[in-house]
Amino acid sequence: MKGDDLVEVGKVIAPHGVKGEFKVFPLTDFPDRFESMDELNLYDGKGRFIKAVPISSVRFRPDKGEVMITSPKICDRDEAESLRGLLIKVSKDQRRDLPEGEYWIDDLIGLSVIDEGSGETIGTLCDVMVTGGSDVYTVKRPDGRNMMIPAVGEYVSSVDIASGVLKVKNIEGLRDL
Repeated sequence: MKGDDLVEVGKVIAPHGVKGEFKVFPLTDFPDRFESMDELNLYDGKGRFIKAVPISSVRFRPDKGEVMITSPKICDRDEAESLRGLLIKVSKDQRRDLPEGEYWIDDLIGLSVIDEGSGETIGTLCDVMVTGGSDVYTVKRPDGRNMMIPAVGEYVSSVDIASGVLKVKNIEGLRDL
């Protein structure tokens, strides 16, 4: 499986105790996904597959924002320590379905941003800033400058992942910000 077909859902952060249990920091909005997983596919920071680790139990520590995992293949603290820093990845087709009108950030990155009224290509969506309110899209313009567009209906008229296009409107006042 190619690296760009994978998404990170967690990172092993530390061993816990002496019997091989380890802590995972979830990198997903759906940490309960770990309960339905049979194994963890672990990768290093360069995206190289390291190993698959079967799961025997999962428990949550919501107060710490951690998931505690045990595996029949990880039997002591040293083995759990060897997993520290490894990333847990799943294939994109294993992601949860999102409600209508919501998108995975990695599916948005790279979309062509088009002004709905003029048909002009504004640039390429290069980043999504997740804020407490509405997200903000960062668009790399042809001149190299960035343009920020709030991800709300006032400015975003349509998103078509399959076509690779995000159409925007009412952006005249945003061009010089």
